[in-house]
Amino acid sequence: MARRITWFSLLALVLFLSACSSNSNDGGSASSGSPAGSSSSEASPSPGDPTQADFSEPVKLKLVFYTGQSKRMAELAGNELKDLVKKEINAELEFVYLPWSEYGGGKTDLMLSSGEEFAAYTDINYMSKSVSKGLYADLTPYVDAYAPDLKSNVAAASFDAFKLNGKQYAIPVGNRASSAAFYSAMVRQDLLEEVGMTSIGSLADLEQYYDKVHAKYPDMIGFASTDATYMLMYEYTDKNLNWINNFIAVNEADQDDKLISWYESPEFKKYADLMNGWYKKGIIPKYAVTNQPQLMSDWNAGKAMFFPGTATRPIEGIAGITKAVPTAKLQNYFLSKNDRPKISRGTYNTAYFVSANAKHPERYVAFFNLLQKNQELYDLFTYGIKDKDYTLDENGRVTKLTSDLFFDDWMMMNDKFMRFEKSVPDDFIEQYKHWDDDAILSKTAGFNFDNTAVKNEESKLNGVFTELVAPIASGFVEYDSHFLKTLQKLKEAGLDKYIAEYQKQFSAWYASKAQ
Repeated sequence: MARRITWFSLLALVLFLSACSSNSNDGGSASSGSPAGSSSSEASPSPGDPTQADFSEPVKLKLVFYTGQSKRMAELAGNELKDLVKKEINAELEFVYLPWSEYGGGKTDLMLSSGEEFAAYTDINYMSKSVSKGLYADLTPYVDAYAPDLKSNVAAASFDAFKLNGKQYAIPVGNRASSAAFYSAMVRQDLLEEVGMTSIGSLADLEQYYDKVHAKYPDMIGFASTDATYMLMYEYTDKNLNWINNFIAVNEADQDDKLISWYESPEFKKYADLMNGWYKKGIIPKYAVTNQPQLMSDWNAGKAMFFPGTATRPIEGIAGITKAVPTAKLQNYFLSKNDRPKISRGTYNTAYFVSANAKHPERYVAFFNLLQKNQELYDLFTYGIKDKDYTLDENGRVTKLTSDLFFDDWMMMNDKFMRFEKSVPDDFIEQYKHWDDDAILSKTAGFNFDNTAVKNEESKLNGVFTELVAPIASGFVEYDSHFLKTLQKLKEAGLDKYIAEYQKQFSAWYASKAQ
């Protein structure tokens, strides 16, 4: 599940009202500063003024999430949350739950292209593709007026990350340490200690850990994923690589604008050979070729040994695993990182887009504002109802009284509001507080690619990636016997033109930053 710069200035009046109404940790009135609260008593809004929308009429907002809905979340949605959203923004929420396989494509693409009205998560690459097709609403006119608290509690650079041509196409949520996301190996520490080891510092250590646990528990799988591009990076190169997308990388150690065609690089061959070795050895299970969702199921069931890590994944993921294995512990380890600084993309967790056909985009933005408005609402969305779903001790540590999830922890986490459970060790909290100490902001942070000139090439390249590149990158087939044909197909799909267009835009943007 880390890491940006400037944003539009608020009008003096909005700044004043925001400062008066929002104290992020005082647990103040949930309804303070609500746009809906003033709709009935103030003058009628000016026709066509997006900052003066009429909240007097109730609307329905459809929110798409890529996970299942727990029983308690359903109860909360039908009662306390329903009442809150009605009071705050005069809206009713409809929740739609899709599997993660539909994120960034699949059913989400179908819903967008068919003109459905909804909001969902996005990332920068999916945003760029969707905006070029006219599928996302421009939210620029609504942010200052309807998300003042969110703007106060989420870094301005995070908003910049989701702009294209100066327009805001997604609203970021979250503010936390998250550099080096997926560059660490998150290990079952309880298993590590059970087989007589205490820590991991290299690929050799990780494979020794697998061998020892496999000897004791032969039915357990090793790696619960098919992508270790980031996690193994420190092992297969002395560069400090970061990836813009599947096809393009940069060396963050170099102060230049050079892009790397990832699949044509010698580093990709080294990586693919490592993954193929894991597949042959059984560290990546054979079933992963046809049933990748089972990997996550096995991880959550406590049947896997390690997984790509982030700063907060050990506490995000432990709740699910301890249902199956109450004694489970998770710990992050970097493999041969040495003194290379962590790379940060920004401090946001995710961002929400609103589909282009939404009749009330301002009401969606007002809802996003509630997610990070103050401590009171943060606790509601994340933990549920106090003394029913959770309790707090005198130090603000939380004890969950239900294992049911509400809004996902990883999505909500904000250093201004997040609470640690009593079970989280003090040393982990201390580690988390200093996670970003050696982080550098990626030189790509804030760059957004306009794919208009290479839309067809991008579509063809994605097809080649799914069919031919992914099996090599996942280790399912050998690089030496499959790559030449794959590279030929990439070239035929327009790889050179795509890389050249990316380089042209990135170089221009990079040069403009130095001015």
